[in-house]
Amino acid sequence: MGDLTTDAVPMGSQPNHRSDELRGSRNLQREPLVYNITGSTGVHIGPVIHHTVSQQRPRLSPQDMPLQKDVDALRRCRREIEERDKFVVSEHLGSTWKSLGRLMGFSPGQIDNLEADNTRSVDRAYELLNSWHDREAQDATLDKLTNLLLVVKAYPVVKRLKP
Repeated sequence: MGDLTTDAVPMGSQPNHRSDELRGSRNLQREPLVYNITGSTGVHIGPVIHHTVSQQRPRLSPQDMPLQKDVDALRRCRREIEERDKFVVSEHLGSTWKSLGRLMGFSPGQIDNLEADNTRSVDRAYELLNSWHDREAQDATLDKLTNLLLVVKAYPVVKRLKP
């Protein structure tokens, strides 16, 4: 153990004499060694490896951006959202559905439940919109949905909506 640094200090290496006495002297076993490793990255212990992949949003091209006149038309549209709106949003929202859910006022527990109940993000987004529509009823309008989508920067989704 001479190659250990100060970041890796063996702890609990002393035998537990009391438990040895209870087990009998013929079955002497030591407590397992515990190592505290701090300030390290990429340490792997055991048979399971977890990889964390950071997801960056792709850059938006000008073709993905909605035209200002279209955004203005959507912001003036006071109609209640319809199934076609839910379908368009859920098909193109992707992983941004969680941000939209938080903005709509859903609790972390409600968002977790949506995630657990639906395996695909398309279904999660659709159920989120259904829940929002059920909760808000006639106040779940296209103009409000457009504003929420603009806040979470879901511009390609806004581009696909029709007043």
